[in-house]
Amino acid sequence: MVQDGKPKTELQMAREQKRIEKEKEKAAKQAKAAVAKGMKRENWMDYMQVLIDSKIAEDKGGTEMLTTLELEGMKCDVISQPLPNTISFIRFELSADDGIVSKTKIFEDTVLLVEQAETVAAHVQSDNLVTHVRQCISILSEHVTCTVTLLVLGFDKLMKSKRKGTINRLDWEQGVVALQMELNVSTYIIKDTAQLVDNVRMYCKALGERPHKLKHHKDLFIGTSKTPLFVDREGGGYLQVFIAQLQDIRSVNEAVATAVAQQYPSPVILSNYIDSTDKDTVINTLAGIPVRRGVGTLANVRRVGPEAAKRIVLFYSSSDPLQEIV
Repeated sequence: MVQDGKPKTELQMAREQKRIEKEKEKAAKQAKAAVAKGMKRENWMDYMQVLIDSKIAEDKGGTEMLTTLELEGMKCDVISQPLPNTISFIRFELSADDGIVSKTKIFEDTVLLVEQAETVAAHVQSDNLVTHVRQCISILSEHVTCTVTLLVLGFDKLMKSKRKGTINRLDWEQGVVALQMELNVSTYIIKDTAQLVDNVRMYCKALGERPHKLKHHKDLFIGTSKTPLFVDREGGGYLQVFIAQLQDIRSVNEAVATAVAQQYPSPVILSNYIDSTDKDTVINTLAGIPVRRGVGTLANVRRVGPEAAKRIVLFYSSSDPLQEIV
């Protein structure tokens, strides 16, 4: 290589290479920090966008909703949706690669269908509300797999109307219950624009926070962050499942569960012992099981204890499915 007409020495070239590597490392750290900051749970509004169908935006209430959301700092866009009168959501996911921050657009699987109460009532009276919503879902499924929620405007005004043929509340309830049972579509009555804004904000916030909640709670499931527990055909894994089951009982941690399982290596053996022995004797026996914690000089031994023993006995002896174990 040549610098100012003079060839670079090996030392200069090594320094140059080291400088370039440091700049790459710095850029990678900055990109990673930018992603972490931009994707914080409390910053959900920064990476969420609300897509509002043009027919909703043209309505007076829709215009007020759009203005309110934008004043609150939410990103909104008015488009012609595949299905009219719908509101959908986009989440932007940031990622860092070679020091460059990129943004991926993800269409969320939740769609809000906004309809006037008179329209919904007409479908209920014609006994085709389920058919109508099924057709709406079919149109949406051509573009995205989603869950639909029905938001109904003007319900109170409809119920107060004295016009002939106005739907009664019982027919209405039967219609929305059928919708829930057959299509798993929930229906919510929206009183005014303020409540419509609240619902849109609520859904947007929930969708924005969902990845963080899933990541935070995934270790609460059996198997934690490792491979989920299961029992194979030869019975392998049975003891691990039993230990995990014991940990569902309050104040029974992994060390206590392991100690109990070493004495009674299956739920059947433990249940048979509980059923065939006086309860006080069982509680005293379980309470006295030694629990070893730590290794080496930090090792110590304690007991299961009477409170945990009582809960274990109640858990494996009660025939009441609603029994509370406190």
